[in-house]
Amino acid sequence: MSSLYLENSIMGSLFRFFSRYFSTATRPTQCLLTWLVIAQLALQSFPSLRFLHRNFLSSVTHRCLNSYYRALRNETVTSRSLRLQTAELACSLIPAALRNEPVFLIVDDTTVPKFGKKFEAVSLLHDHACHTGKPYVNGHCFVSLTLSVPVLIQCEGKAPLIRYLAVPVGYRMWTKERTKLELAGDLIDEVMPLLKGRQVLLFFDSWYAKSSLIEQVLQYPRLNLICNVRSDSTMYELPPLLNGKPGRPKKRGKRIHLNDFTLDWDMEGMKIGHRIVLTHICGERRIHAYVSCTASGSRRLFFSTLDPSELHMSCAWQERKVLRDAPAEGMVYYPLKLYKMRWAIETNYYEQKTFWSLSDYRIRRQNGIEHMVNLVNLVHSSLKMLPYLDEHFAKYPNVSSQELRSRISWQIQRDIFFGTLVSKAQTAKNSTDLVQALCKLDSETTEAA
Repeated sequence: MSSLYLENSIMGSLFRFFSRYFSTATRPTQCLLTWLVIAQLALQSFPSLRFLHRNFLSSVTHRCLNSYYRALRNETVTSRSLRLQTAELACSLIPAALRNEPVFLIVDDTTVPKFGKKFEAVSLLHDHACHTGKPYVNGHCFVSLTLSVPVLIQCEGKAPLIRYLAVPVGYRMWTKERTKLELAGDLIDEVMPLLKGRQVLLFFDSWYAKSSLIEQVLQYPRLNLICNVRSDSTMYELPPLLNGKPGRPKKRGKRIHLNDFTLDWDMEGMKIGHRIVLTHICGERRIHAYVSCTASGSRRLFFSTLDPSELHMSCAWQERKVLRDAPAEGMVYYPLKLYKMRWAIETNYYEQKTFWSLSDYRIRRQNGIEHMVNLVNLVHSSLKMLPYLDEHFAKYPNVSSQELRSRISWQIQRDIFFGTLVSKAQTAKNSTDLVQALCKLDSETTEAA
């Protein structure tokens, strides 16, 4: 259907955009994989490759199902290459005016329940969110990375504001051969070369606050972390000054507990306390420790390796009020405000599981499963970036990925109809094919021919 590849059509824009993900493959393979991605947009679901071929691909490419299976097994297109391309595109969104603004990395994991034991690497996992009503579920665990980059949005009648766009980079499937900490470290190592020269802040929850991962990420000079930690984490005061007495000087002061923090700052209905401490998990590095206390008396502990005075962030131009509201006397507590940005990865999980068929896969092999979930993630993350990368979608920066996908799906169906109409009108001797094309338009779009 060459008539779909018009320079000024939505199909042409999508084809050119997604083709760059598969630039290392041959032209036929690149074409097949690009059609595979576009099929996800057209059908708004990806339960299986057979489903895509039966309901969309067979009518637009005339290639057999095995051709797509062979294309997915292409060694030049891997899950890692898809993640790197997504990260590169996300970095390209940062305008020159915001090159000094910090970039956020968010690491977390999610559980996908599977009602079967014939999947590779399936195991009994603890579901802390209790989505199934049971504490343990049979399924897969995926470690993922989200990259939040600053972009400028123009508000009507107002000065432009800085918005942080949370782009999901990709997934690694957890198996018993490697720990989730190692997988998280690999994901960070993949994207850090792309962020060279930028100030990077890493967010994760208390499960990842382990010395092995912290030591690995702190090797990067411009990378700092802000994380929630266990409330019983060991903390010490700074070592006392030398008093001239003989003997080895102390490396640490006395031990600190949560009750030793003075909660003298109000932040969104919580009392906050701050101290500079030493910890075991961060070695000899001085850490900014924060204790939050809610109205019910619940306390949480946070660590930050970032010195608030070294944060290069235009607070006054932030879109989010929680980041914009930063009085000078409260800047020492600003890293705790930034930690709220970690919730973006949870939002991405919810969207992909609810609207993008992330958990509906039926593939049994581990490599195939990981490749498929990264393809689903590719489409979701691309729709977040398209309004900033392609002029055809420039009017949708404030539209959710789900709404944009619905509009693109309608456009794809319309382009297919007109492409079929033109090709059949040039070759058909009777009106049967034209009538079928018109019926297809009437059944799949809101416009009647």
